[in-house]
Amino acid sequence: MVGAILGVAGFAFEQAHSDWRPLATRTVLGWRVSQPILGINEPVMAGDHLAWQSGPYTITMDLRSGRSRLIGNAGDAQSLTPPAVSPDATLWLQYTPGAQEKTLIYAYDFSSHRRQLLLETEAQLDMPVVAGDTVYWLRGQGSATAVVGCDIVSGRRRVLASGSGLGPFLLADGALVAWSHRGQPTAPLNLTVLDTGSGTTTDFALPGQTPGAIFVPPTLANGALVWMRVDRQSTAATICTYDLRTLAARQIVTARALVAPGFDGATVVWAQPAQDGGTSEVVMGERLAGGAPFPIARVPDGVQSVMVSGERVAWWVGRGSSSWVGVSRLPR
Repeated sequence: MVGAILGVAGFAFEQAHSDWRPLATRTVLGWRVSQPILGINEPVMAGDHLAWQSGPYTITMDLRSGRSRLIGNAGDAQSLTPPAVSPDATLWLQYTPGAQEKTLIYAYDFSSHRRQLLLETEAQLDMPVVAGDTVYWLRGQGSATAVVGCDIVSGRRRVLASGSGLGPFLLADGALVAWSHRGQPTAPLNLTVLDTGSGTTTDFALPGQTPGAIFVPPTLANGALVWMRVDRQSTAATICTYDLRTLAARQIVTARALVAPGFDGATVVWAQPAQDGGTSEVVMGERLAGGAPFPIARVPDGVQSVMVSGERVAWWVGRGSSSWVGVSRLPR
């Protein structure tokens, strides 16, 4: 009980006294968010929330009200990773300094406003992913790698798979969890998809694996995968979708200098250079249900990532203290 009281008191102190507050300005269709001095690092969006790292801080913003919360303070930026987010929760990794460095996984529940430490370990971990109120991570390396799931509410953990060569991709959405694996360094990259509800697994190779192709980590949502493949020689990038139910592959766009896509299960968004020869970029979208690609916003050169969730789309622009995030409604 004493520990819980001290934890609540510490959290309240952080909210009141840390110089962490972002600058959020309403626009016609959404928000423009910046972070004085520290800048915004690798924002993510799901449901009604935006989350990001700013120096040593992990911050969330409710996109309905514009209210921001400091949910983590690592002390220094090098001890922290940018967060992952679902409509229900966000999570991040933090490292403790010292001779025996430990990795900590924190989660913050949006409904209860509760932050908790899910795991403290000396084992090597890759960045976790979150689906609903469940967190998944890759533990270990080499022949002793495991995919682990953890319920945020109860803290209960279980190993979903173990073996050699698991990763680097780890994806989750709803009841589905997927991880990549390959038997040999030159072998095709395969994905295993586990339905945690039924316990069934499906294995397949990502389409389009040709010599010299670089795959950007896929996104899994609503039973479909979206990813970007870049050809080393021509530098042309292609954004593709793959429906896990129908096994149908689809090419969305091919061009140079594409920004990796965002995907929420219904809409694919990306950024590409404007066609008029200027330095600006255009955020584009295409709905999987059909229809042609459509422009969403024209923004200055320097788009680093794009995000989509329901009727909201966001883009992260610039670097360092000049970085900012634009949030808008999708065109109808």
